[in-house]
Amino acid sequence: MTPRAISIDGCTITPATLPAWRQGKTVILADTGDFLAQWWNDTPTMPLHTSGSTGRPRLLHAAKEAMAASAAATCRAFNLQPGSTALLCLPLRYIAGQMMVVRALVGGLNLIVTEPGSAPLARLNQSIDFAPMVPMQIATTLAQPGGREHLARVRTLLLGGGFVDAALEQQLQELPTRVYTSYGMTETLSHIALRATNGPERSELYTPLPGVCVSLSTAGTLQISVPYLGISTLTTNDLAEIAPDGRFRILGRADAVINSGGVKIQAEDIERELHTRTGLQLLALPHPHPVLGQCVALLWEGPAEAEPALRQACADLPRYHQPHTLFRTTLPRTESGKIARAEAAQLLLANT
Repeated sequence: MTPRAISIDGCTITPATLPAWRQGKTVILADTGDFLAQWWNDTPTMPLHTSGSTGRPRLLHAAKEAMAASAAATCRAFNLQPGSTALLCLPLRYIAGQMMVVRALVGGLNLIVTEPGSAPLARLNQSIDFAPMVPMQIATTLAQPGGREHLARVRTLLLGGGFVDAALEQQLQELPTRVYTSYGMTETLSHIALRATNGPERSELYTPLPGVCVSLSTAGTLQISVPYLGISTLTTNDLAEIAPDGRFRILGRADAVINSGGVKIQAEDIERELHTRTGLQLLALPHPHPVLGQCVALLWEGPAEAEPALRQACADLPRYHQPHTLFRTTLPRTESGKIARAEAAQLLLANT
């Protein structure tokens, strides 16, 4: 089991001092205290909630030993040493935030805790060795005065929890910060593969962490085996290509394929193309069609005056990729900022 002490904002906390430390804390610090109380109890597992981005959130139970093993793998991958500073700016309800606490425990890191928000670095004036953030937090930070300087104070930035668009990735090339994008999920206890997002090692391919094996199912979806986490052939919904050297590329989700008149369309290809053309947040979904079986419906978020440009961009798509229905709305999101595809599908059904 991991050490029974943690450094938070420079203060050492143990099971004995935790009750007094928890008094009068802010929401995120109170949540951190609740997590530590569960971690230090005699139960060998921790409750985890999936994000709900592709379906109903599910409750899982993960072995604490497996979570500690995952944390140790991250510390090795990023060369985090005892005393390194690590930022917690993600909700403790989900695996990304929870694993930051475990990494601090396992690696002897000094955990800097700030309330989750769109620009968490704006409230800090210190250097950070390691900070996981979601793309929305990065984009918002860069859009603010001094945002680039805030990000430059982070030695290693880990992006996860959402799609990284081409414009944001291009902005990251100008940072001195090492930026990586992660691949993983609640079931894998956070990331099991990384890709360099800027710098000389920049790549579109994910490199599995040591001890992680990947393969393809008969349906072409990624399968993951991680013996040190107790994972044997976990089949994902992500369509993938695996290079001869074992690195892989994610093509899109199998449940995001739209079959229109026998033509199989990857919804995420449409979303990427239209986002690049318009800058809008949008979601392509299957919609019943009396002749084609399914056609493309598009939910989009933004000002009404953006619709003519969006319709022009749609008209430039290949014929079967062109949406038959456009619906302007506020896209539903999970607490971690991901677009909730399953909830959006229900929204579309209720409004067509």
